Amino acid sequence: MKTMRIDYRDIPNLPASVCALGYFDGLHVGHQQLMNTAIEQAEFLGIESAALTFDPDPWKVLKPDAPNLDHLCDLEDKEKMMAAAGLDLFYIVEFTKDFADLSIDEFHDFLKALNIKEIVCGFDYTYGKMGRGTVKTLANCPYFKVDVIEQVSDHNEKISSSRIEALIEKGEMAQANTLLGYVYSIKGIVVHGFERGRILGYPTANLEQNPGSVLPGNGVYGGYVVVGKTMWPAMINVGRNPTFNNKAVTIEANLLNFQGDLYGQATRFFFVCKLRDELKFENLQGLIDQLAKDQKNTPQALVSFHNLVRATAKLWSLHVGNAIIEK
Repeated sequence: MKTMRIDYRDIPNLPASVCALGYFDGLHVGHQQLMNTAIEQAEFLGIESAALTFDPDPWKVLKPDAPNLDHLCDLEDKEKMMAAAGLDLFYIVEFTKDFADLSIDEFHDFLKALNIKEIVCGFDYTYGKMGRGTVKTLANCPYFKVDVIEQVSDHNEKISSSRIEALIEKGEMAQANTLLGYVYSIKGIVVHGFERGRILGYPTANLEQNPGSVLPGNGVYGGYVVVGKTMWPAMINVGRNPTFNNKAVTIEANLLNFQGDLYGQATRFFFVCKLRDELKFENLQGLIDQLAKDQKNTPQALVSFHNLVRATAKLWSLHVGNAIIEK
């Protein structure tokens, strides 16, 4: 896949394409339907398949005083997942106030200049100044054909990035991952923590996460930690460790049957399912006993999601360690 950053005022000569339009945060199963349709139509027409998104987040440009938004994936991960989907081209359009002020006709001219022959978009796609452009105005434009993807739902509710974010923040990872079509993850660097886990007999890798990611709600999760090119099974804790009265939220993982030093390494934590809520224990022995239960329950919990884990490993070109996913 070829990635190109686009300034709408200076568009290069580009190949003819069928292009999916959207912000694509998380590339959930609804987004995947857009991309798959673009790929199928491009193959039918014998031209390139493409996706077009914006950087930075339009919200940051249109609402600069609003709090920073967390996302399901950053631009780097979005690009990797686009490539894994099989797209030929990925257009990243610089989103500015001037670009946001384009009229409907000016936005159509912009798409025409990109040499887009067919557009794929969701039923609720909007564009142009004040979001006045809709799928109806797109369909009335003579420059290209428009394929509108109707609402993709789960349990009669639209699958959307905001819905998935809310599920993750509540710790409902099994449902969130189903809507994503893969296991959600956050990435960062392994740093030194309080080293209490080592003292308790359950050493942990502490993650200093990259800013801007949606963080799962406090609790203990069954998941995986990337070591090299391997997804290593782990139990992951997110929270303030109330037994020790911590003030800051920490993210730490106990890798099952793992020996090695991960300090300073870039990694990714995958959150497959929630094992339990965060608890405060009256004494250390109560905590140690619970950790033993969590560690025992983790492999069985992970096996239940083996198909989703395999799809995730394929997405990120990883393999799954310790045979946990085998039934």
